[in-house]
Amino acid sequence: MSADPRTRPVVARWAGPALVAAVLVDLIAEAVVAAAWDVRPYSYIDDYVNFLGSRFTGEFRGFLISSPLWWMMSAAWILSGALFAAASIALGRRLTGRRRRVIPALGIAQAVALILFAVFPLGPARFDDGTLVLYLVGAFLSIIAGNVLAVVTGFAHRPLGLPRWLAVLSITAGGIGLLNIPLTYGWVPTGLAERISLYSVLLWALATGIVLIRSTATRRGPSNLGGSSYGERVKTPDR
Repeated sequence: MSADPRTRPVVARWAGPALVAAVLVDLIAEAVVAAAWDVRPYSYIDDYVNFLGSRFTGEFRGFLISSPLWWMMSAAWILSGALFAAASIALGRRLTGRRRRVIPALGIAQAVALILFAVFPLGPARFDDGTLVLYLVGAFLSIIAGNVLAVVTGFAHRPLGLPRWLAVLSITAGGIGLLNIPLTYGWVPTGLAERISLYSVLLWALATGIVLIRSTATRRGPSNLGGSSYGERVKTPDR
């Protein structure tokens, strides 16, 4: 059963801003928290991404960790995950069949993963209390769910009313993000390897969010007669 057409404009209005906000929250918090490291500079290339949200201060497996604003990064991951879930639910309402369920499920999975990533940061405590598996689930699930979400929405671009170039970008970015970890992990610096797979999701989200926002603005413009659903153009009679 397809979504009620009367709900589609509302869905489009908050899907785009949610995706853009998720990206900005993540990147701004990352920059601020990384700049606040007070024992040594944080390395985007060598350090684990999760070190930014670690409460632990000291040496851990050859890394010196000191992130005074860890709480800001953790809060940003949780908020970003919630925004991804909200946007995915909105996108799912535009679809029918299996994709109507898969896209929201992927967004919710990513939100759960980012919560685990934030609540169980990497450090000695993960080995002491046996919660290392929860950190690992959060880390890998966020990469898998986020990049699969990009690929699936790319293939669903027509019913979502998204342009073809965005479909290509989504599938390419998601594919790179999924293949990157098994192909590069271990011989590429840790921080760089992780960021390739994380930033591929952010690239998809930013591009998709901007397209959705611009489409909403076009639909609400003076040329729109108010009767079309998202992704459809209004045909005016020839003069």
